[in-house]
Amino acid sequence: MREFPAPGSRPAAPRQRGKVVQMPTPRVVRRRRSTRLAMAALGVVLAGAVAARVYLTLNRPPSTEQMAGVSPEESRVLELVNAARSRAGLPALKLDGHLAVAARGHSYDMALRHYFSHRSADGVSPEQRLRGCGIGYTEMGENIYVDDLPDRAELPERAVKGWLGSPGHRKNMLSPQFNQTGVGMARGADGATYITQDFIRK
Repeated sequence: MREFPAPGSRPAAPRQRGKVVQMPTPRVVRRRRSTRLAMAALGVVLAGAVAARVYLTLNRPPSTEQMAGVSPEESRVLELVNAARSRAGLPALKLDGHLAVAARGHSYDMALRHYFSHRSADGVSPEQRLRGCGIGYTEMGENIYVDDLPDRAELPERAVKGWLGSPGHRKNMLSPQFNQTGVGMARGADGATYITQDFIRK
């Protein structure tokens, strides 16, 4: 049964919902939000920079020293030789990876076959040895050194000092004609260490 309003009465008006008044965000809150956003953006940039550096480090082409497998002692010899050239007003020699491998090969040959000479036990000269390795040059020179002292800490210093005290070796080290070099060391079963340094000009 339907109910009708009594005569003269008015239907109840619908309830009005309260208005929502949006208050402005306080300045302090806005600053905090901006700071958080800036820090987040900075974090993203830094993370990207770190990732890029790691990628470049892992994918960087190997250096000449790495390709030639140059040891710290061999690098020290080159450093001392270039220091002597600098004192003489000469430019530094540039390391050539192929030359370093050839020099190390001669040192290993001397260590294994127990001889000490620029010419191999088979009679191969330094010039023939480099040409056989495919190394082209217009001029070349070679220094060799053998050391049987048990203390290897000062080995590079002893080698370079010995070369500087020998007129022929000193001439190679301080020649303005040479611009590339390679240093190679090898230790024999008897404990002796052989060092070969080849100099060329291409």
